[in-house]
Amino acid sequence: MRELTNLDNKVQKRKKNDAAKGMVSLGYPEFYCCCLLFLALPVIIFCLGYLRPLIGITLALAFAGMCAISVMECLRSPDGSQLSRQDTVINMPVKFIVILAVAAVVVSLVTGVGEYVFTLQDHPYRRAILKDLVDYNWPVIYDYSTQTNPEVINIFRMASGERAFSYYFVYWLPAALIGKLFGFTAANVALVIWNSIGIFLGFVAMCAINKRNSYAMPFLYVFFAGLDVLPDIVYFFTGYDAWLWLEGWVPGISYVSNFTEHANVFNQIVPCFLIVALLLMSFSTRSFGLIGGLLFAYSPWAVFGLLPIIVGFVLRKEMNAGSAKKNFLNILTPVNIVSAILLLVVFGSYYMSNSGAVSFRGFTWTFYDRPLWFIPAYLLFILIEVIPISAVLYKKHGKDPVFISIFITLCLIPLYRVSEMNDFSMRGSMPGLFILCIWFSGTVSSLFLPENEPKEKKDWLKSAGLILFTILMMFPACVNLFVIAGSTITGNESNRDKIGSFGNINDPYYAKTIEEQFFAPDYRNKFFYRYLAKEKRVTDK
Repeated sequence: MRELTNLDNKVQKRKKNDAAKGMVSLGYPEFYCCCLLFLALPVIIFCLGYLRPLIGITLALAFAGMCAISVMECLRSPDGSQLSRQDTVINMPVKFIVILAVAAVVVSLVTGVGEYVFTLQDHPYRRAILKDLVDYNWPVIYDYSTQTNPEVINIFRMASGERAFSYYFVYWLPAALIGKLFGFTAANVALVIWNSIGIFLGFVAMCAINKRNSYAMPFLYVFFAGLDVLPDIVYFFTGYDAWLWLEGWVPGISYVSNFTEHANVFNQIVPCFLIVALLLMSFSTRSFGLIGGLLFAYSPWAVFGLLPIIVGFVLRKEMNAGSAKKNFLNILTPVNIVSAILLLVVFGSYYMSNSGAVSFRGFTWTFYDRPLWFIPAYLLFILIEVIPISAVLYKKHGKDPVFISIFITLCLIPLYRVSEMNDFSMRGSMPGLFILCIWFSGTVSSLFLPENEPKEKKDWLKSAGLILFTILMMFPACVNLFVIAGSTITGNESNRDKIGSFGNINDPYYAKTIEEQFFAPDYRNKFFYRYLAKEKRVTDK
């Protein structure tokens, strides 16, 4: 890229020409700022709403300042030179932008955000989280005496006492803030809008990274998955005992499709996807601590999958500043160090207030009745979920340190298990799988370029194989779409209000999980509530 020069006249002329052609030109710094604002705003709201005033205001200003510095430096190359804005402009047709925006809203609604359609199993928790963030003062503290269901009281084995709400909930805070002003219905609408903005930014980032405006980007954002269809076909004909659910066909291990993630943990997948996209778009490592660190506020398990991949980014040739000293200084910038420490202290201490949420953990084979059976199960899992997509992308990305780090990470994650459903496996794999998704969308979209039109038999076979691969990976999303659409059309009862509020649970079926994963006992003696959080008091509706 050329160094920045006075290109104002050329840029203005180019914008006029683009406007005449129905194109919109978005500068990279502006897009980078939009993404960073989307990711940082909930964290800033958390600081102001959950922490003691002096601490919260200080941290909010610190994060805002670091974001501003990061935006100002986003066009600096590793050696410190300024890059040309003109060479980093994102150009998109107006029609294409409108379609992406509509698609983002559709994805939000269809995957159950706001619970306007039939929803999958995790949404009772999601709806209750938003409801309690709207109805309770912050920090959210529950009193067992507000439970009215006798069966729930019996499960908790206590009719009084306090518990703090403990979960990675910052994604809901912008919508919850709207809800505190205008009510829960407004919060629900705001959540759909907020989630749609995040998905739209992810669509645009995919196009920018692949330097191509293609409908393959939003399509694969939704349908990307492994080849789960193959073991599911085997299960259909044999009904083998190890099969647990659509994407849980190996005991204790599962990598989940994009659609399933959106339909259950949109609060984690949307920011995680945007974070890895920003890393792919970055020109230096000066803000990696801030960008990557923000993921800790949204999905702590995903951070474990991101850390080795960041090492791969650091080792990229594009990130080489020309000397070891400059490379070292690019990593140890104030933005990287300060943001990482602050995010770790604040959110680390908050998560640790409920250590019981990770009591179910250990090496995966220790959960097998016959530990040696883990070996064939593990190898089969890697053969289905990791090897095929890696083989497709190897020719273009095989020498990239990021690709190598992703492959190693995805092979190592199944060795450890946290929670009965193994949240570590499902969420720790997200960063690597999302990068593969972005690269794969570029590969698929290139099939439709005129210069890549098949001319020989081997070219036709290659294209057909790639299309078949894409069709096969659509299986989990198609099954879930069938369930959601069919249940919505036939009027099947939704489970969205099965919980209602963690402070007064409707269905006792959820009580045990809520107590283990969402309640922090003895919170008054935890570091976060003793030194960082606002005054600890039980708050009723």
